[in-house]
Amino acid sequence: MNNYRSARENLFSTNAAASRRAIYKGAGYDDEDLSKPLIGVVNPANDAGLGHVHLDQLTKHVKAGIWQAGGTPFEFRTIATCGAVPIGTPHMRYELVIRDVIASSVEIMANVQLLDGLVILASCDSIIPGVFIGAIRSGLPTIFLSGGPQLTCQFEGRQAVMSELDQLVFGSQYGEEDVSEKLRYLEDHVCPGAGACALMGTANTMQILMEGMGMALPGSSTVPAVYAEKLRFATQTGRKAVELTRKGITPSEIVKKENLINAVTLLLGIAGSTNGVLHLLSYGRELGIDLTLDDFDRLSRKVPVISRVIPTGKATVMDLHHAGGVPAIMGELRNYLEGSAASVSGKSAGEIMSKARSLNREVLTGTDKPVFENGGIAVIRGNLMPGGAICRTTTIERKSRHFNGPARVFSSDDEAHEAVISGRINKGDVVVIRYEGPRGAPGMREMMMTTDALVGLGLGQDVYVLTDGRFSGFTEGAAVGHITPEAAVGGPIAIVEEGDPITIDIDGRKVDLSIPEEDIRRRLDDWTPPPPKVNRGILGICAKMALQADEGAMLEDRV
Repeated sequence: MNNYRSARENLFSTNAAASRRAIYKGAGYDDEDLSKPLIGVVNPANDAGLGHVHLDQLTKHVKAGIWQAGGTPFEFRTIATCGAVPIGTPHMRYELVIRDVIASSVEIMANVQLLDGLVILASCDSIIPGVFIGAIRSGLPTIFLSGGPQLTCQFEGRQAVMSELDQLVFGSQYGEEDVSEKLRYLEDHVCPGAGACALMGTANTMQILMEGMGMALPGSSTVPAVYAEKLRFATQTGRKAVELTRKGITPSEIVKKENLINAVTLLLGIAGSTNGVLHLLSYGRELGIDLTLDDFDRLSRKVPVISRVIPTGKATVMDLHHAGGVPAIMGELRNYLEGSAASVSGKSAGEIMSKARSLNREVLTGTDKPVFENGGIAVIRGNLMPGGAICRTTTIERKSRHFNGPARVFSSDDEAHEAVISGRINKGDVVVIRYEGPRGAPGMREMMMTTDALVGLGLGQDVYVLTDGRFSGFTEGAAVGHITPEAAVGGPIAIVEEGDPITIDIDGRKVDLSIPEEDIRRRLDDWTPPPPKVNRGILGICAKMALQADEGAMLEDRV
């Protein structure tokens, strides 16, 4: 740790800094403002993203806290999309690669403007790892504030969330039942206001993990977006940012291996989104910490699932907040966590979880009576995925854990979805969707249309989906994704043929293409890569430079 002034004392105080001062004075700042810690406030608010539409109000409170603590705030924007909008279109391919774009925007802005520290705000999916990775690269003291989950609507006497509408859109509307009235009601009410969709999708998973690994104030991440409590946390976050900056405490000094291991443990314990695996692996790469699928595999064999938040149960993230939020999750998982892990609050993980316990055992159980004995995400191996794959075990029923079936092979989510809704997929089939990985899609699309259609049509446990793409945090049903290597780089999934027998053993964590090894080798020798689906723009870069899923799927040039 070092005092922020020691390395930057001459940047705004000498005659040589007159040009810099002139720019900031032209923006309305004066000499006294420029003598204080300059704190960038990264605000992804926009009018088109429901998870971020309210962040302008939170940002005002963050900036107030920075002023109160003797800092000078500089708000700047970055992009934030909503993955629910492009579902069913080719533009879903952008939803992972925006992580790299956001990270670069934060890194560039923070360093070019010579800022001293950062407050990063975000609510959803790839935006959260995007702003955090940008902060890591900037090398500046940083603290995170989540936008929080949205409230829920009431439907047929229960709480309903966005995933139910998706399943109707992509599945049930093709059945015999007329669901038009249900569709319209949910369309009008399932998103009652600002915030992340209130289930354990990628958005809330990543909010929880940021707090769990020590980058947000304890208790802040699950506070609903519209609560006044969220505004108070915003002000406190601004104050804390100035303190961290004065002390020079950067993310690399907070987040060590034990913090990432705690985050993995929380991911497993809450049965979080499979996308959390990609993002945590990427955090490790950026921080120079050796985190691999082997860590997820090892921990998933012992960490129990203690959350009943949708899709694992019927509770919502709002219910989870009222059950005690992240401190309570940590308190219940205390025997599996590293208590020495640091946090931006100044408290260790051990101190945060020492007295925190679940306030509602129906929502957040204890480890003595878990929802599932093993962690919610399993690492899968086999000759179809020599580099590994993952699945969310909590959405796969016991009857479907051992499965044999013929491959039904498709080269996109769109093709597979069309086969499902046209009645060409039957019980016992294994739907193989390839060329949807980091380079093949390009961008590693979520296979939402196919999985939601299967669940909506009542086939979610009777048909498997295997893919080198990824899944939404909303995904239910029997599915294995992140197959590595992907088809676009010549992984075995590229040579699966229609009707090939596939053996799936989720409990044994193994999936195999059940044909002779010599046939696999012959097919691989004969395989030739197809041309990229996109060869220009950010997706063209992704098609050339994306890492494989077991390394986090970010862009990296290894030439």
